[in-house]
Amino acid sequence: MITCPSCLNEQSTGKFCGKCGTNLMETGTGGQPQPAAHAETAAAAQPVPAMNSNENLMKAKEGVSKYWNYALEVLKKPSTALAGKENQFLNGVITIGIFVIALSISIYFLANKFYKEMFGGLGSLFSGDEMGGQSLPFFQFASSLMLFSLLFIIGALISVFLAAKLMAEGFTVKELLARFGGILIPFASLNVAAILFGLMGSIQITLLLTGVSLLFTIVIMPSLVVYDRAVKSKKPVNGVYWSVGASAVSMLITYFIVRTSVMDFVSDIESLFNMGF
Repeated sequence: MITCPSCLNEQSTGKFCGKCGTNLMETGTGGQPQPAAHAETAAAAQPVPAMNSNENLMKAKEGVSKYWNYALEVLKKPSTALAGKENQFLNGVITIGIFVIALSISIYFLANKFYKEMFGGLGSLFSGDEMGGQSLPFFQFASSLMLFSLLFIIGALISVFLAAKLMAEGFTVKELLARFGGILIPFASLNVAAILFGLMGSIQITLLLTGVSLLFTIVIMPSLVVYDRAVKSKKPVNGVYWSVGASAVSMLITYFIVRTSVMDFVSDIESLFNMGF
């Protein structure tokens, strides 16, 4: 079969295209079909990378804008987060991520500032850097803090999930993350602010902000989410006991995390600081 390069008409023989009249011999087909038109058609069908990049960038900007508007709404009226549905699941996950990362970085900056002040002179002797050449290992230090804070949040989520389940008003996982994550927005904001004070070396304000955010996350928020669920329930539920129980379970989980992991981490940090003495 011979394929016309102009109109893609296929015919068995002939010097000219029976449809559009193109001279098949002059186009160099030599009795063989030419893939030129197919190639042009395929090339035209290929997506343009630049357009895809711009489209992805626009989607990213749109996503950031939507989350920002949602966060501002919750900051103005935190109770709206307690009515969150499964479609707010991603916002809750993002908030938990911001909470964990901001808390860890703020404490790292604070610890690193004091570490450099203590051993900066010693580091400058070997590095020639007048500001001091030593710093705490970021990945090792910050990743451990992220893991601990994430475990604290998981413990709080487990306590809420169990309490709601036992009072026959259970959450789906997405709904739980949407509500609990949403209500953490004010405290994630405190951790973001703590980053600045950590850089400044303000130990009182940094620890105050991160301490308040952890306290509310571990103790207050589980009780609040469970109590709100009980109040909105159509069943006769004793919300006070279940909410207090959720906070108690959350604190118990936190205690075990601190005893089994955090204390070892603190001991390692103390040993690191004592190396200079």
